[in-house]
Amino acid sequence: MTPVYLSIAGSDCSAGAGLQADLKAGFALGCYPLTAVTCVVSEVPGKVEGIAAMQPQFVADQVRICLQNFPVAAIKTGMLYSPEIVQAVTAELADYTGPIVVDPVMIATAGEALMLQAAISVYEQSLMPRTTLLTPNLDELIKLLGTTEAITTANELQQAALQLARRYHCAVLAKGGHLGGNTCTDILVQKDGTCHSWSHPRTLGISTHGTGCTLSSAIAAHLAHGHDLVHAVELSLQYITRAIAGSHKLGELWAVNHHG
Repeated sequence: MTPVYLSIAGSDCSAGAGLQADLKAGFALGCYPLTAVTCVVSEVPGKVEGIAAMQPQFVADQVRICLQNFPVAAIKTGMLYSPEIVQAVTAELADYTGPIVVDPVMIATAGEALMLQAAISVYEQSLMPRTTLLTPNLDELIKLLGTTEAITTANELQQAALQLARRYHCAVLAKGGHLGGNTCTDILVQKDGTCHSWSHPRTLGISTHGTGCTLSSAIAAHLAHGHDLVHAVELSLQYITRAIAGSHKLGELWAVNHHG
């Protein structure tokens, strides 16, 4: 049977990130991805023009009807945006026992805020205790740590991930794409503090819009297939590395190829 996973996230009209990226990754990896829309975002790579949030109860209704009618093997959350949406989603997940991958979509690659400041504490209090894996980028990692100190090395990235894993009692995949250098290093810290790292050459001159969404969805897809967490992360990092290397330009914009 085709594995099913649910993405609870925002819609990106440029189809590079958000639910559109989740759909492409899910189908490419042999899953049936369900979606619950939290926001509709007017954006293209490098620019966010506007955000329209769904009513929290409507978001909750989408999550509930999906869980009631499909054998959801994994869940991924992306852009939740407001405290009310976070609370509504978390309430619907109260009885869900499968893995939950949380992509803490707070700051876009171009720097725009994608979560209201008031939502962050609610996020930490209500969703983090239910989280299997947290997948922050560098800016989100710093935001969650509550520090203004820069993270510039893989060792600092690992120490930051360890701090969050201890704080939230979940696994943390710290993404190193925003660190400098010709090599990208991503670090997984498991709930017990065990660390794993993967490095690969950086592909230069490519827009990375939507790569975080794609990676977290790929992990959810591999978890839905029954892989353990470490293997799911490893396979997903291989997938996103291929997708970035194989991306292509459409007019003036780059699009990531999600065909695996």
